[in-house]
Amino acid sequence: MNFLKNAKHVGFASAFGAATLMGLVGFFARNIDAQGDVIAFSRMLFGMILFFIILKSLNRIGDLKKYKLSPSMVFSGIFMGVCLSAYVASTQLTSIANAVFFIYIGPIISTVLAIIFLKEPLKPITIFSIAFVFIGMMFIVGLVHFTPEGISFGMSFSKDTFIGDMLGLASGVGYGLFLFLGRYRTEVPGDVRSFWNFLFALIGICSLFLFTNPSTSQMTSSDWVWWIGIGLVCGFGALSLCTIATKNLLAVEFACISYWECVVASIIGILVFTEPLSGVQMVGGLLIIIGGVSEMVVSLLQNTKKKRLAASL
Repeated sequence: MNFLKNAKHVGFASAFGAATLMGLVGFFARNIDAQGDVIAFSRMLFGMILFFIILKSLNRIGDLKKYKLSPSMVFSGIFMGVCLSAYVASTQLTSIANAVFFIYIGPIISTVLAIIFLKEPLKPITIFSIAFVFIGMMFIVGLVHFTPEGISFGMSFSKDTFIGDMLGLASGVGYGLFLFLGRYRTEVPGDVRSFWNFLFALIGICSLFLFTNPSTSQMTSSDWVWWIGIGLVCGFGALSLCTIATKNLLAVEFACISYWECVVASIIGILVFTEPLSGVQMVGGLLIIIGGVSEMVVSLLQNTKKKRLAASL
C-alpha cells in the first residue's frame, strides 16, 4: 500500500492503533481482581516474550547485539514500566479524573522537551491540535463543569488522596519521559526497540514490587484469562504500536493523537458498561477527534499538493 510507504503515515496509523488499544485497558482491568502493578507486569511480560519469538523466528536475534544499548533505550523502558504501574495505583488511591489528568500531562511534557532539546518545530496547526485535544480531555474526564453559576474546574486535592495524586503526577512525568526518549535512536528497528523497552519496563515494575508487595492468591482462573488478554492486546499490541509511532512522528504529533484513547475508553464505557456521557463529555470527545485528525489531514493535503507540483514541473 502506497499509504504505508510514507514514514509519517506509518506513524499516524500506529499512533491511532496504539491509542485505540490503550483505550481498552479499563475493559480488561475491570475483569481482573489484582493489584495495578500485577496487571502492568502482564503487559510488559507478554510484549517481551512475543517480540523475542518474532526476532527468533526471523533469525534476527543478532540484531539485539548489532544495535547497542544506549541510556535513552534503557531509561525509556524503565519509565514506561514505572509510569504504567504508578498510573494504575493512582486510579486506586485518588479520583479517576485526577489520575487521568496527571498522566495526560505526559504528552505535553514530551512536546516541551522535544522543542527544547531536539529543536522540533511547533507549527500553528500543531498548537491548534494540542489545545483542542487537551481541552477535550478535560471535558471528557469530567474536570470541567458548566453550571448556572459559571464554569467550574472539578479537580480536588486532600490529604487522603495525596499519595494517589503524587503517583498520578509520577505517571505523567514517566509517560512524558518515555515518549521523549523514544525520539532518540530512531535507527533501531521497531521490534528490537520494543523488546528492550519491554525488558527494562519489567525490571522497573519488579523494582516497585519490593515496595508494593503484591499478591495473586485471590485471582481465579477467569482473572488469569483476562490477565493474559490485557498482556496481549494492551501490552504487546498497544505499546509496540506506540514504539513505532514515537519513532516516526514528532513528539507533538504523537501527543495530539494519544488523546484518542479517552474517546475509545468512553465508547467502551457506553457500549459495555452502560455508562452514559453528558453533553459536555460528548463535546470533549468531538474536540479530541477534530484535534487528533487535523494534523494528519493537513499533512496528507500538503503531500498531495507537493506531488501535484512535482508532476506539473
